[in-house]
Amino acid sequence: MNTLMLFASEAPNGKFLPGDVKEFWYGTAAFAIVFALIVWKLFPVIARALNAKGETVRAELAAAEAAQAAADAEVAALRAKLGDADADARKMVADARAQADKLKADGIARADADAAALRQRALADIEGMRAQASADLQAELSMTTLAVAEEVALNQLDAATLGQLVEQYIDQVGATR
Repeated sequence: MNTLMLFASEAPNGKFLPGDVKEFWYGTAAFAIVFALIVWKLFPVIARALNAKGETVRAELAAAEAAQAAADAEVAALRAKLGDADADARKMVADARAQADKLKADGIARADADAAALRQRALADIEGMRAQASADLQAELSMTTLAVAEEVALNQLDAATLGQLVEQYIDQVGATR
């Protein structure tokens, strides 16, 4: 510091002081006043600005951490949904297969039931046709037998025996009704 004062002097006044001693004291007083004003007025403003900047940085950092946490939570939720979506897709496919198998089994059962009903109707139709054919055959045979019997009876029977046979037949038919 002494070196600086030595270089600032205008004229030699001694080894350590510059040219005029009053100038030294005025300069020191002015420096003290300016320094006091700076400390009194400027340092609080600078401190407030630095504190405000620090608070802003802390708030932004907290907001960034909150946003990061929210993003992490959303990623976890999306991953869970994606995992659930895969499980849901597998479940849907399994349900669709089960439903298709059930529909197939129902279709087969319905086709078997229809086939059985058709078989029963066919058997009933066959039985009806058999009964009808038997009745037709019996009627035809009866007619033929009657015709042959009539021919035989007319050739061998006389009128009295034929009348008696007709009377018996009429009584027989009347009794069955």
